[in-house]
Amino acid sequence: MKLKVLQRNVWFREGAENLLQTMKKCNPDIICCQEITLGSWFNDKRDVAKFIANELWYNYYFSKAHKYEYPIAPLWEENYWWNAIFSRFSINNSFDFALINPNDLPDHPYERRTCAVAEIQFWEKVLTIATTHKSYSSRFSEDEDKIEETCKLVDFFKKNKNIIFTWDLNLPPETTSIKMIEEQLQNCWPDYSQPTRTTKPFSFMWFEENELRWRLDYIFASKDIKVVSSEIIHTDYSDHLPILVELEID
Repeated sequence: MKLKVLQRNVWFREGAENLLQTMKKCNPDIICCQEITLGSWFNDKRDVAKFIANELWYNYYFSKAHKYEYPIAPLWEENYWWNAIFSRFSINNSFDFALINPNDLPDHPYERRTCAVAEIQFWEKVLTIATTHKSYSSRFSEDEDKIEETCKLVDFFKKNKNIIFTWDLNLPPETTSIKMIEEQLQNCWPDYSQPTRTTKPFSFMWFEENELRWRLDYIFASKDIKVVSSEIIHTDYSDHLPILVELEID
């Protein structure tokens, strides 16, 4: 039986209606998203996950990640960035676990990076769908804190089976974190040489980027799951390009 999965960092500034265009065109069974917002002025303070789920008629799980506060004239913006999993199939169970807690980073209290998990009933088999948005570091560098986040993910993978895992890693392919994940799961492609970011000018923490040349988004799966096809979808919406894979589940 085949299953289509879409990995999508939606970009907190992107309009929800625009995001739906790509989702409907790809027609995936599972959609994993990062930077889904609740209460943002960019989307009229809507619950974007609920809006998308209602429009697609999908089940969904919305996992709280972190809170941002910043000025947007003439108001002070306060909103939440969350991870979300949307499924054409029933969700039997859902939960999240923290990769970073605010108490771990007193200088950055808004940072709560989580991994969202949904156990999906795919015909007679239960699939563990997980997605996360790892912490940001300037120029996407890897340090001991980033590796510690990956260790928490690896511990989770060792305790579960039938896993499909998507993420915005905020790290390029040659890093230790990717090698650690590859010991547990298989890369579902496309080839690491194909970039997914950035399609919009980016400037943050003394780093600027205006070209599409970074691979930061990935889909992995248990090694007994067959990868039928994979592609990076080109779209003008969001600052990341989505990844669509088709898998065969025995």
